[in-house]
Amino acid sequence: MILFLHAAPVSLAATQAGLERVRAAFRVRHALAAGIVDPRAMFFARDASSYARIRSALSANVRGDEKRVVLSCSVYNGFAERLEAEFGVPVERSYDAGSHAALERGRRIGLAVSYPPSYPVVEAHVQALARDAGRDLRLVPLLSDNAFSFADDSERYARALLEGVALAGPLETIFLAQYSMDPVAPRIAEATTIPVVSALDATLTRLGVIS
Repeated sequence: MILFLHAAPVSLAATQAGLERVRAAFRVRHALAAGIVDPRAMFFARDASSYARIRSALSANVRGDEKRVVLSCSVYNGFAERLEAEFGVPVERSYDAGSHAALERGRRIGLAVSYPPSYPVVEAHVQALARDAGRDLRLVPLLSDNAFSFADDSERYARALLEGVALAGPLETIFLAQYSMDPVAPRIAEATTIPVVSALDATLTRLGVIS
């Protein structure tokens, strides 16, 4: 059993659609913990109170049959190791599999993060992986505004991403680092002809291998 812990309905919906698309053979359960993250906020405090809220949400949904927990919201992925140690179950960072996949496709990567407080979290993780692999890397931010606040509007969401790509200059790959972006990934790939890595798609591929 894989438990997905979501902070927003749009991420839950994208994950459900992704699972249907890949016809996942592993069992999953979803938990929506509304209130952990304010989608309109420009700051997220990674402090004791934030950890307590996330811990409480996970504790309320863990049943003991989980082989893995996936944190679908990147902003609180920094607590993954602590949660894993406390709950005794592997905790998957939403962007980890995608980070590995993006690094395999190029050195100049357009990094799409729609929730501003998440950008430094994802950026630090990708940079750390690149250093460990001894690879040169240039991350180019594709979004500056809080696009997550209108992520349920797929047309506007895709348009914001495409505008960001157009301003980014030459890219070798585009990394859509948040699960809510997965539904627009084909449109981005078609419009730009640049290889696109979806964090959700990469995670589901990994889960299919290890499950």
